[in-house]
Amino acid sequence: MSEKTRTSFKPSSSTGGIASRSNNIDKRTSYSSAAIKDFTNIGSLSLQLQEYTIIEDLLFVMMGIEGKYIYVNRSSNLSSDKENRIKGLEYVVDKSLDTSLKDLTERIIPLATYYTSIDAFIEIYSAFEYGFVNHALCAAIKGLLKEYLVLITQLEHQFRTSPSFTLQKFWFHVHPTLHTMSNIHSLVMEVHEVGQEAMESEEDEMLILEEYGKKSAIPEQVKGGGILGILAERLTTMSGDPGTKKLYIYLLSKASQPYVSMLHSWIHHGEIRDPYEEFMIQERKNVKKEKLKEDFNDSYWEQRYTPREGTIPPFLAPFKNKILLAGKYLNVIRECGIPIEEPKKENSEESNEKPTTVDRTDVSVNSDILLAMDGGKFVERIEIAYKRANRTLLDQLLKDQQLLARLRSIKRYFFLDQSDFFTHFLDLASTELKKPSSQVSLTKLQSLLDLVLRNPSSVAYTDPFKEDVKVEMSSVGLVDQLLRIINVAGMTEPLPTSTFNRGPRETFNIRKESGRIGEESDGDGYEEADRLGYAPSLVGSVTNSLTGSITGSSNSGGGKQALTGIEALSLDYTVIFPLSLVISRKALTKYQLLFRHILYLKHVEQILCSIWTEHFKSYYWRESSGHPGVEAWKNRLYVLRQRMLVFIQQFAYYVTNEVLEPQWRTLEANFAKVSTVDQVLQYHTDFLDTCLKECMLTNAKLLRIYSKLVYVCVLFANYTDKFTKSLIGLKSQLAGINSNTSGSNNISTVSSLSSHASLQTSIEQQERTLSKFEDNFVYHVRLLIDALNFYSATETVQFLCLVVRLDYNQHYSQNSVGNAKIH
Repeated sequence: MSEKTRTSFKPSSSTGGIASRSNNIDKRTSYSSAAIKDFTNIGSLSLQLQEYTIIEDLLFVMMGIEGKYIYVNRSSNLSSDKENRIKGLEYVVDKSLDTSLKDLTERIIPLATYYTSIDAFIEIYSAFEYGFVNHALCAAIKGLLKEYLVLITQLEHQFRTSPSFTLQKFWFHVHPTLHTMSNIHSLVMEVHEVGQEAMESEEDEMLILEEYGKKSAIPEQVKGGGILGILAERLTTMSGDPGTKKLYIYLLSKASQPYVSMLHSWIHHGEIRDPYEEFMIQERKNVKKEKLKEDFNDSYWEQRYTPREGTIPPFLAPFKNKILLAGKYLNVIRECGIPIEEPKKENSEESNEKPTTVDRTDVSVNSDILLAMDGGKFVERIEIAYKRANRTLLDQLLKDQQLLARLRSIKRYFFLDQSDFFTHFLDLASTELKKPSSQVSLTKLQSLLDLVLRNPSSVAYTDPFKEDVKVEMSSVGLVDQLLRIINVAGMTEPLPTSTFNRGPRETFNIRKESGRIGEESDGDGYEEADRLGYAPSLVGSVTNSLTGSITGSSNSGGGKQALTGIEALSLDYTVIFPLSLVISRKALTKYQLLFRHILYLKHVEQILCSIWTEHFKSYYWRESSGHPGVEAWKNRLYVLRQRMLVFIQQFAYYVTNEVLEPQWRTLEANFAKVSTVDQVLQYHTDFLDTCLKECMLTNAKLLRIYSKLVYVCVLFANYTDKFTKSLIGLKSQLAGINSNTSGSNNISTVSSLSSHASLQTSIEQQERTLSKFEDNFVYHVRLLIDALNFYSATETVQFLCLVVRLDYNQHYSQNSVGNAKIH
C-alpha cells in the first residue's frame, strides 16, 4: 500500500510535483474546518505512512501552501491587512499524528510562518514609495528566498527518489535554514514595528502635511538611513554568531548600494538624487541664492541643505559634517557656473600616494559595518571628496574672487580707513547733508562720491572695487536701530543697582530724588533728540534737567523732525555670489552699523572743533573782559568744551585703534592659516560680532548711557550761539558800568550799583545754565565708567581700555557728582 501511495504521488520530475500540487493551492486554502475533518485520520495510518504523508505536507506548507494534515490556525486573524500579513500564517498539526513525528514537525513548521511573513514584507516594501534602500533590501531577501525554494526542491527530490529519506533527515537539512529564516523574520518584524510606532507618533503631523503634499505617508524611520541603521545595529548586537553576522553583512552591503550611490552623487557632484526622501541630506529649494542680497537672516548657507537628524545611519554619523560640507561646497561651485570634474583622476592620484587600506583609528564605528558599506572604501572617498570640494571653493573665494582684497576695500570705506576721500566727500556734500534725509538727493550724493573716488589724488583711486560702493539713507536713527536689534535678539541685560552703591558712587542713587538729573519724560527736547537719531526715552532725563535755559534753542515746532542727511547717511556695497556667502546682507548690516557709529563720532568731533575755532577767532571770546566772574565763567565753558572734545576723541580712538584695527589684524592672521570654508565664514562672523560688542553696540545699558553723553555734547554745541550772545550782553553791561563809574554824582553811583547787581544776576544765570551741562556730562561719564567696569568682568575686558582713556587720572572716580563740577 505504501508503494502504491508513493508511486501515485511521485511526479515525472521534482519540480513537476510541486507545480502539479501548486495548482490545487486555491482549493486547499479554501477548505473549511468541516472539510478538514472529512480527511482520513492520520493517526489511523501506519507510522511509516504517517511519516511519508507529513513530509509531503511539509514540502507544501514550507512554501505557504496549506497541507492536508498541517493547516492554518483558523483561530488567528486571517485578514489581508498589512500588519497581519507581515506577521505570517500560523500552522497547526493534526492532533492524531504520532507524538515523535509531531514534535519534529512542530520544530519545522515555523519555517512556513517565516516564509509567509517574509514574502508579505517583500510584496509590501517593494512598492515604489518605500524608496531605493527598501527595494535593494527586498531584492536581497528575495534572493535568499530563492535559495530557500531551491532547498525545498532538493528536499522533494530526495523524498521522491530515496526510500531512506526520513523526517529526521528532513529536519537535519532544514535546521540551518531555520536559523537564517528566523533572523530575517526578526528583521522584518523590527522594521514593521518601527514603522508602526513612527506612524502612531506622527499621525496628526503627517495628516496635516499630506494635505499640503509636503511629505510622503511613509515614515523616515523605515526608509533610507533608517533601514541601514536598523541593519547596522543588528549586525553589531548579533556579531557573536558567525552565521548571523555573515547574513547581516550581506543584507547591509546589498541594501546600502543605492545609498552609497546617492552619497557619491552628493559628495562628488553636489547633487541630491533622492526622489523618495531617504538620503541623510535634504534640500529646501525655496531657499535661493538670490535672497542673499535682501535676506538679513542669511539663511541660504544654513538652510538650503540640512541633515535629516533622525535618519542618519549611525555608521555615517562621524562623517556627517564632512558629507554635508562636501556637497554644499560643490553646490556653491556649480551655482557659480563652474563645471565640476569627475574625481576619477584625482582618486587615482591619491591612491598612488596613499595606501589602499582605510585608517579607521579615529572612527568609532564597527569595522564590519564599514567593510559591508562598499568594502570600507567610502570612508576614504568621503575624506578625499571633502578635501577636494573644500580646496576648490576656498581657492574660488580667496584667489579667484579675491575675498581678502574685497574685505580690505570694505574696511577702507566702512571703517573710514585712510579716509581722506571721505573728508573731501563730506566737504562737497555738506550743503546736501544738512537737509532732512527725505529731501536729500541720492543721485547727487552718489555722483559726488564717484567723483571723489576717481580723483587721482585719492587713496581710493587705485581700489579696483570702488565701483561697488553705493550711498544710501537710513530711515531710522542709529541708536533706535541698534535697540530694536538688541530687543529682537534678546540681548538686553539689566545692570544690578548694587554696582553703583560702592564708595562715592552712592550719590548716583539720589538721581531721581534730587531732581537735578530728572526722570525720563515726554517734555521738550524730543524733537531735537529724534532729529539726532536718538529715541526720546534715551534723552528725556537730559532734556528735563536742562528745561528752562536750553529748550529755547531747540526747535519748538510741534511736529517730529526727520533725520538730517549726515545722521541718516550710510553706505552699501555690491557683492555677487559666492562672495555673498561671506559678505551677506547680515554682514553688510553690521558694517553699516559700525560705519554710522564712527561717522557720527567724527561728526560730533567736527562740531566741537568748530566751537573751539569760534572761541579762538571771535573777538568777544578772545579778549579779556576784565571781570573775574565773567572770566571764570568763560574758563569753565572752555574746560567743559575741551572735556567733551577729549571724550569724543578718546572714544573714537578706542573704537578705531583699540577695537577695529586689532580685530582686523586678527582676521588677517586667521585668513592666512584658514583651511576650510566654514572657518572663513566663522572668522568673519566672529570679527564683526566682536567689533560690535567691544564698540558697545550690543549692550542696551551702555548704549543708552553713551547716547545721552553724545546728546549732551551736541546740545552744548547747538547752544554755543546763545552763550556767545550772553557774553556780548555781559560785556555790554560791563562797558556801561565802567562808563557810569567815571561819573562823580550820586545818580551815577546809584546807577552803577544797579548795573552791578544786574550784571551779577546775569552771570549767576549763565553759571546755572553751564552747571546743568556740567552736571549732566559728568554724571553720565561717571555712569558710563562704572558700567564699563562692571561689564568688563562679565562681557569683555576690552572695556577697561576705554575706562583708562576716559579716566586716566581718576578724576571722575574720586569725585562725587555734587563736587565734580569742572573748574
